[in-house]
Amino acid sequence: MVVLSFVFLLCIFDSSLTISQSLNDVIFNNGYEFFDLSHPFDKDTVYWPETQVFNFTKKIENNGINGTWYAANDFAAGEHGGTHIDAPYHFHKEGLHVGEIPLEKLIVTLIIVDVSSIANNDPNFVLHKHHLDNVLYFDLNKPSVVIFKFGWSKYFNDRKKYLGLNEYDNTLNFPGLSEGVAEWITTTYKTVVGIGVDVASVDTGSSKTFPVHKATSKAGLYNLENVNLNQQIPDTGCTALVMPMKIALGTGAPLRLVAICPKQTPNKF
Repeated sequence: MVVLSFVFLLCIFDSSLTISQSLNDVIFNNGYEFFDLSHPFDKDTVYWPETQVFNFTKKIENNGINGTWYAANDFAAGEHGGTHIDAPYHFHKEGLHVGEIPLEKLIVTLIIVDVSSIANNDPNFVLHKHHLDNVLYFDLNKPSVVIFKFGWSKYFNDRKKYLGLNEYDNTLNFPGLSEGVAEWITTTYKTVVGIGVDVASVDTGSSKTFPVHKATSKAGLYNLENVNLNQQIPDTGCTALVMPMKIALGTGAPLRLVAICPKQTPNKF
């Protein structure tokens, strides 16, 4: 399994590699760059209403015995806040927990579908299949995670704006996917192992029944929510390292999401 995983990784980066080349030779040859697609976890991190927000419950910082510096923290937080993963078990009783998702589904081809110009900053926008008829024509022959960019990352530091939060009744309003898009992807593209968004949920903020969560979970896909797409990365050609905290029975977990992409040649000077 280790050998197969290693060869699988090599193939992701360059199908023309010879067996004598190591993965280090490939990714550290100055031809690739790394993008952190995660928001930091701190007191300002966006969490779903009524969810335990990130909090240091205990902090130790002192010079200690003989002037030796020592620091250690305890923290508490809900599974579903900030940049995080939804395990299939989140909305499907027979689905995998976070700790059960295999690495083969976490080191995958990354596809960014930029629908921000269609959404046009509209918190009521719902992405339907007809919006994607001329968009989603990528090579999906390898295990892939597809992340939809609504252009919402720029609002992340404004919780009320980001969630479209009505503080009187705690209702939310932000863009998301339609059930039709979820069903289309899960039934048509069998190599897609996960779906991501740069908003707080794959379902729209106003949804009460969460049909997208139900469809993806039933099909065995994970969701990535609150992805940080504030920086420009290529739509295709990148590899995603989806590295959640390995909570054995987690319904979700905080996520460090990294994209490894070929360096782009500037076309403007």
